[in-house]
Amino acid sequence: MAETASAAAEKPIQQSRSTSWLRKLSRSNLATLILLYITSLHLIGLYLFTKGFLLTRLTIPHVSPSYSPSNPAPLAATHSKAVIIVIDALRTDFISPFHPEPKSPFHHGILSLPAELSISQPDHSLIFNSYSDPPTATMQRIKGITTGSLPTFIDISSNFASTSIEEDSIILQLLNSNKTVGFMGDDTWTNLFPNSFNLSHPYDSFNVEDLHTVDEGVIEHIFPYLSPSNTEKWDVLIGHFLGVDHVGHRVGPNTNIMKLKLEQMSKVLKGIIDLLDDDTLLVLLGDHGMDDKGNHGGDAELETSSAMWLYSKGKALRGNKLIHDKAITDSWPTYTFPNSNSGTPLRHINQIDLVPTLSLLLGIPIPYNNLGSIIPECFSKDLKTLELATRTNAEQINRYLGSYGDESLKSTLHSTWTRARAVASSDRTSESTYQESVNAHRHYALLALRHLRALWAQFSLPLILVGTLILGLSALTLAALYVGVRNNGTNWDVYARLALETSFTASGIVGSIIGTLAGIYTARPLTAINVFIVTAALVSEIIIIFPLFLKFSIPQTFSINRYIGPLLLLAHALSFASNSFIMWEDKVVLFLLTTIPIIYLIKALTAPTAEMRLKIIVLSISYAVIVRLVGAITICREEQQPYCRVTFFSGSTPSASKWVLLAMGLVGLQLPRAIGITLSRSKSLGGPAPLFLGFLWRGILAQNVIYWVLEYLNNNSESIGLSPAAISTANFIRIWLARISIGTTLGALPYIWFISPLCITVDKKVIDQSTGKPEITVLGFANAYGSTYILFYLIPFSLVHLTNQPMGQIVLSGLLVSLLIYLELIDTRRDAIILQNQFQSSASASASPGDGGTANGIGSFDTENLDLQSIIVRPNFTDLIPLVLSGFLGFFSTGHQAVLSSIQWKSAFIGFETVTYPISPLLVIINTWGLFFLSGLSIPLLSLWNISPKPTGQKVPILTHTLQLIIGFLIYHTIITFSSSITSAYLRRHLMVWKVFAPRFMLSGITLLIVDLACLIALSFGVRITSWKVRKTFGCESV
Repeated sequence: MAETASAAAEKPIQQSRSTSWLRKLSRSNLATLILLYITSLHLIGLYLFTKGFLLTRLTIPHVSPSYSPSNPAPLAATHSKAVIIVIDALRTDFISPFHPEPKSPFHHGILSLPAELSISQPDHSLIFNSYSDPPTATMQRIKGITTGSLPTFIDISSNFASTSIEEDSIILQLLNSNKTVGFMGDDTWTNLFPNSFNLSHPYDSFNVEDLHTVDEGVIEHIFPYLSPSNTEKWDVLIGHFLGVDHVGHRVGPNTNIMKLKLEQMSKVLKGIIDLLDDDTLLVLLGDHGMDDKGNHGGDAELETSSAMWLYSKGKALRGNKLIHDKAITDSWPTYTFPNSNSGTPLRHINQIDLVPTLSLLLGIPIPYNNLGSIIPECFSKDLKTLELATRTNAEQINRYLGSYGDESLKSTLHSTWTRARAVASSDRTSESTYQESVNAHRHYALLALRHLRALWAQFSLPLILVGTLILGLSALTLAALYVGVRNNGTNWDVYARLALETSFTASGIVGSIIGTLAGIYTARPLTAINVFIVTAALVSEIIIIFPLFLKFSIPQTFSINRYIGPLLLLAHALSFASNSFIMWEDKVVLFLLTTIPIIYLIKALTAPTAEMRLKIIVLSISYAVIVRLVGAITICREEQQPYCRVTFFSGSTPSASKWVLLAMGLVGLQLPRAIGITLSRSKSLGGPAPLFLGFLWRGILAQNVIYWVLEYLNNNSESIGLSPAAISTANFIRIWLARISIGTTLGALPYIWFISPLCITVDKKVIDQSTGKPEITVLGFANAYGSTYILFYLIPFSLVHLTNQPMGQIVLSGLLVSLLIYLELIDTRRDAIILQNQFQSSASASASPGDGGTANGIGSFDTENLDLQSIIVRPNFTDLIPLVLSGFLGFFSTGHQAVLSSIQWKSAFIGFETVTYPISPLLVIINTWGLFFLSGLSIPLLSLWNISPKPTGQKVPILTHTLQLIIGFLIYHTIITFSSSITSAYLRRHLMVWKVFAPRFMLSGITLLIVDLACLIALSFGVRITSWKVRKTFGCESV
């Protein structure tokens, strides 16, 4: 990569011709400016691509007119009142009479009342499997079951803070029809429908640790409303229970806690039915399902399979005659739950089908944006009623499509609608005509839904192309900067000043001209600003990239060490073109990561001394073994079954086993010792290191470990036999331990690190008693940079450590040990390069100092990276590959996948009982992307580890090498994001786009911004303060 240098960057620039403000910047500030510039390019590119690719659904602001004497209802209402009970995450098999094998004693046959009544009163009780459109998050599903519309993928981002629904909904139609609506339960409803409920009792919805408060609040209010004396106060009651969902998140569905919660729900249902009058319709549904670990959010079958039960105590819901008419019912889909051996499937509907069905049953208009189809059983009294309901539903959908304005969609559906209208306008009134009309209008409604699901959102190709172009050019911009910094060495700042001055000036001029013209043409100031930003970004990239292509030469020699890094990056990037490789990316990353130590192992055989050969071999094998062990810890995507086994959790519950808790404590508390032993090798366990590692950091790790032990006791309190008082005490201690850990990590550790000296020990001895002249020995001098910086690295490590569950903490410990091993491995290889170069210089006096000698194949070291003037080996791109990939490996091994359902929401409550903004979302972000952040922070260690300061007045290329490595690190992540974006855009109509490609792009995009931030912090704080401490102590300048 470094050898594709341009003519402008091949030789160090000797003097600066820059006269701009850039010349006044220090080297450190200039390096920070470069990273800020790159971050801004990433932000612009990602924003444009996301705006074009993940568009929000087009909503029509129209509202269906209320029924009146001049606009009468097409069907008479069958019920005057309704009670809607939402049991969050109520999966179909929780109420189905047909259970999968093996039957679970914890959630099958517990909530049995719907199945019992469906057997004893089949015409009054109807059970369905309802398909919940992904993303299966509560806010999106409430939107679906009230508006009848489809959610959008990007809507998941607002699940933490719901925004109000502006479009037509069943709630709005009830209010417009002068109905009194009462609500109690999950406060998401009041966020979506502010000031819409006449009776309102909301409860906080995100405290997954609280299994009972919301449910008990619903119970407290709903039964008084149902009493005969209060039935006149309401027309529709909505109760949203959260306990089942919270149990799933906390301990999973296969626990006794789930059984107890479902038993409570069963008692609630029996109580509600006892109080129902004959004119009230009962609707029970789950907003979504849950997977076998209790999670949801994606589109796995268990997540989208939600229960729905309709019950009418008085009037029958379905007619007997039509139910047995095969000509009608053959088109009604059925569903068999996975692993169910029953020969009787359930009726299958779309969850949004509830909206038109409930609207017509209550005698109110169907919401304007509805795409659901009526549930035909509810209108099967006679064929005429079914035909009228189906036709009304289809006419409403056709009105929406007319307003939607997609001409290609209307053209596609035109013949189907024409056929349906022709049948409906026929003068014949025979049963065959009604039957044909039912089938034609139902077919139209379902076909419209299918096409809109495929369309889902209109992609903006111009935005996608421009965003992708900026991302792609940013990768080339980074490559140009990498070459410029590498080839100019300690004079990199001269090159950087000229490059940035030229690009900023040109982009400002061109951007201003084009932006002004765009503003004049459109008469929109905002358009002018947007065009200016995009144009300036593109021009600045092109200016910096251009010198790369002035002179391109093919390298004459091949070095496996130099080119294996770019080859691994290319392999990783190309893998995103295949959905199978994305599904198995955790294994792909593990394979790529273990490639590097294998190559180092082979090259170890040519090290100049036996001791070095042995050390490189041992370190390479140790690194590969630890990486493989860490890679064995994982969770499985749905698509990986049955070839994947979950090792992150214990059995079928989302919790750790006892041996994991023990191992977490033993491994975690030994981490300070591992770092201490490593620092002792260079005698760097001095200064603040013993106090920092042995007391402060070990104490924080101990608190983190105890927190998750107490969490385990709380989750298993029933089986352990803890009293309520003991549970309350444990929870109090757990919360405050987390708060103390967070406070110490963010407060005490940074302060102590900042004010502390270097990790060195100064030993002063008087050798000659006659003169009294002392001899001063500085222990730890050889690793003064690295030993100080690694203490800085441990500060954010502590916070990531706290947010990860027990197995995740073991992964973090393993990755930290592997980092120490890799640093020692790189240092040993550098020593071998220096020694080998010295041997070559002695053997050939005629060899020029910068040649690097002979061609470097797989059996020799790469001496071309040696800077003989500073006796420091210049880093290369391959050196940083293991640290880059360790971030990916850590992400997968800490229980994450590129799917929404793997988000560990319980981390939002670390240190708090309820959702606390902005801390709770930040904790989830740290839990999810913490390993990527640590990966970025670890990069400077490659340029700092075992690098000793020089005598006063001399300079060490610390900043040069660090900037080069950080730019290389960002090249990797930028190309990964670019590859993910371009494959997602190209395959935007692929069957797996929303299941595989879009989530992977979202992961890549957020990760890119996270590592941008990590690199900025590492360079602007970690490296800057470390270099300042060295300069203050030894007078050595870092350049």
